[in-house]
Amino acid sequence: MHNPRGSNDRNCERNINRNNGNRLFDSQNNAAGGYACPRAVGDESMQNEMGEAVFEDVDSSTGQKITFTQNKRLYYYEGSILPIEWTNQHGCGSNSKVSCEIILQYACEDTLDPRVDNFWPWVNNKAEAGSKYYGTQHFRSGDHIAAPRDGVPKNADDAATDTIPDNEDAAIPDSVNDRRYGMHESYDFYQLCQRTERNKGLYTADQRMRRNDRRATRQNPNGNRQGLECPEERDYYPWWAPTPWIDIAVLTDNAADGELCTDSTRENCTDRCLYYLDNTMNFNPKGYCDVDHSDPSATVNTKLNSAAWKGNVWYNNRAACEAAGFRWYEISHSDNLELDRDGFVCAKTQFSRVNQLGNAHADDTLQTSQSSGITSDHNVIHGVNANRFLWQIPRIPSTVSSTSTDYFSSMENAYKSCTLRIRYNISTGDFQQWPEDANSPGADRMVDYRNNSQSSTDTNTPLLQDPYVYIGPGDLESSGDKFVSLAVNTNQYGRTFQDRSYSFSIKPFPTTDSPQNTQTDTPRVDATLMATNINSNGGKLYNVNVRGKRGNIVNVYPSVEYDFVPNALALSSNDMIHFQWTGSDYNPRRGCNNAEGGPPDANDFVSSANANLNSRADRSNVVMLDSMAANVPKDYLGYDPQTSTLSYSQKIESAKEALLANAPCYDPNTDTDETRDDCYETLLRLAYLNQQLDGGALILRDGKDCLTEEELDAMSSKDVAENHPLNCAKMNAKPYPYFDGGVMALKKSGWFPFFSSRNNNFSNRDQTGVICVGTCPVDPVTGALQDQNPATTGSAVTRVTASTCEDTANDGSGANNNGATSCIVEDDSVLTKETFTTQEGDNDSLGDGNKEGCEVIKYNLSGTKTVEQQVTLAIVLLFVGLFAAWLAYFLYNRYQLRNKDKADHRGEKKWQKPVEMEFT
Repeated sequence: MHNPRGSNDRNCERNINRNNGNRLFDSQNNAAGGYACPRAVGDESMQNEMGEAVFEDVDSSTGQKITFTQNKRLYYYEGSILPIEWTNQHGCGSNSKVSCEIILQYACEDTLDPRVDNFWPWVNNKAEAGSKYYGTQHFRSGDHIAAPRDGVPKNADDAATDTIPDNEDAAIPDSVNDRRYGMHESYDFYQLCQRTERNKGLYTADQRMRRNDRRATRQNPNGNRQGLECPEERDYYPWWAPTPWIDIAVLTDNAADGELCTDSTRENCTDRCLYYLDNTMNFNPKGYCDVDHSDPSATVNTKLNSAAWKGNVWYNNRAACEAAGFRWYEISHSDNLELDRDGFVCAKTQFSRVNQLGNAHADDTLQTSQSSGITSDHNVIHGVNANRFLWQIPRIPSTVSSTSTDYFSSMENAYKSCTLRIRYNISTGDFQQWPEDANSPGADRMVDYRNNSQSSTDTNTPLLQDPYVYIGPGDLESSGDKFVSLAVNTNQYGRTFQDRSYSFSIKPFPTTDSPQNTQTDTPRVDATLMATNINSNGGKLYNVNVRGKRGNIVNVYPSVEYDFVPNALALSSNDMIHFQWTGSDYNPRRGCNNAEGGPPDANDFVSSANANLNSRADRSNVVMLDSMAANVPKDYLGYDPQTSTLSYSQKIESAKEALLANAPCYDPNTDTDETRDDCYETLLRLAYLNQQLDGGALILRDGKDCLTEEELDAMSSKDVAENHPLNCAKMNAKPYPYFDGGVMALKKSGWFPFFSSRNNNFSNRDQTGVICVGTCPVDPVTGALQDQNPATTGSAVTRVTASTCEDTANDGSGANNNGATSCIVEDDSVLTKETFTTQEGDNDSLGDGNKEGCEVIKYNLSGTKTVEQQVTLAIVLLFVGLFAAWLAYFLYNRYQLRNKDKADHRGEKKWQKPVEMEFT
């Protein structure tokens, strides 16, 4: 999952491959996938689990100590549109090679660590009145959230990737060590999973189930633990027991073309979609067995001490439960929450081919968003992009009246921490894997327990592990029949992959206007205009984020390079855009032509320490262009900074006039001066990230200013200059990868391209986007929003100045194959000998990246950079050879010493002689 950033079980490791595939959940994905934790390097004093960075300062006027907090976590306004974007390797949609389902869900603190006592089965310490956690959350510890939590490193060198222990103490984040562990599903949820009997009516093929409880499935027959996820719940959808996950959508190849299926549009639904609507836990109750909650004398100990519980075969159905003297309960999420019945959608998946992690065919159905029966016009232009679903962020739900005081203390607080989950199920066409209710009439019966094999010779299953298949008689009667061996793993027929996002917040629409606050680094909020455009005039609020991570296309695979998500919007004047993004400072080191800028790792915020090494940090910005084909910003000044004699106020006025002559957030024909100023403030904030006035950044860097052009040019090397933490030209003075650009109103019709000046690098990586307001030209063939390419106009680039250039293409200091820099130098000599390109070692698949810029691939001795290095290496190899010869001689003589019949081969040196031993 690329947006929001999927972890693939990563956290804060700096490696190319993740540390621990069992950290939070079973992804089934390649270890190189996923994005590192969205944090600056450091412990919870740098950024806590809630995404808060707390700073202390002194008020210059009063001398009093003041404390302020900055938010460093993604948040989405309720009702806004968020493009969920992913790639899937094995195909999907109307692809005849595979059957495919995509399941999208989210969960917040209220279902992952519930306060209500009777929503889940009773467990130890959270059960009847008088139990330790009755009437409160089981795992939250004061201000420290328990679930969902990503896990916070305890220091700058900690990756915080250990799997949480299966005990109550680790689940409660009351210490720094406990807060290192990530936790989505709770300890209680996992206890119920490992104590309850698995569904033995399921098809398990010829796999040997090594457990009797819900940990054992066909895909996980040993019941291996990944975080506190329940394998049975993971592998099957819809599940038959209560789950903390709230359904967003199921995208299936068995859905009507061009139609959304919701509760209010059942006439658009296929049997498969109706099956999902009728079984989502959002509105359909799921059952569990428990002691009688209404019996004043009942306690959870009756269950905990039973043979069924202790034997991990607790009752999973009504008949067995009631026969044992217990009570069967049923619960749905709507029993506690006022959920929108059209907030769950079934639709057709986009077509993607097999054996690739790439883009999908555009599908207008998925370009619509759900919730409250409202669908968006096709405003996010898909074009040629990854698989995508536009999620309309749900309204923070109210609790039903009967549980409002018991369910959760504050739903607004509960939705401050949420996580998104995507599952990708692929099924073979070799046998039926769907129940009768989910198929059209006449379909084959679904395989179940009756098709399981009990031994290696039992052929009851329709498919065996790695079977032989006979394809004909031999060429001769004596040759034997011809047969082939198949590569079949029956625990992967079908198979479920998964990814989850890092934690984010869902916020209510603002109700009060507020100006930009440079100290807390929060943008201006125009709540009045948002209410008018969105609530009154039917506009929509679109989230524009950044996907990808540091590196070239091979470095980052199977993740992706930087891009805006979405990168093309065709909007109306009532629509609005929330610019916001995050990244990580824990990427593998990348530099040279594969990444730009710092800050370095480690970062002291003020000096060039470590700036000579490749950095790890993600940063982005938004700078307006004249055309999508341009790679240099539009004129932001209206004057020449090298020769201008304007005063500061005159420069500001000139800059506003130049930039706002064609800007999406200001129309000079109709808008006020206040709107003009607000638009200019927004565009400058997006371009320069508030680096000069960011209150937290100023504290970390002791109030030091951004480096000037002259100071940068005086640096010892280009690498040091580009990675220096005070290089604001590269966005390095922003100490965190998160940035909130605020909500932009669209005031003017037209075409407004933009790019990231930090990351866009023509012919290497493209990070550009476009906003079109009004009539928008969509290419009829590609479905992409297309600009007119002005490349043939000959328009000149203006108002740029030269920076220091290091000639990496010609000076022999590093690799020069991937777009190395070539400069005008004071050397007019002509080459007379043959030369070769020096290859860069940039596509490593292990470790934590390339430490130095433009590292060279060292195939042999000649790959070293200098004669001195070659001589040194030769000397080292000589000593290694001498030592190896001595060791061989020593071992040979030791062997001969043991052979008494060949004493003449023994040496005469003392250290070779045998030691005589006396025994008494």
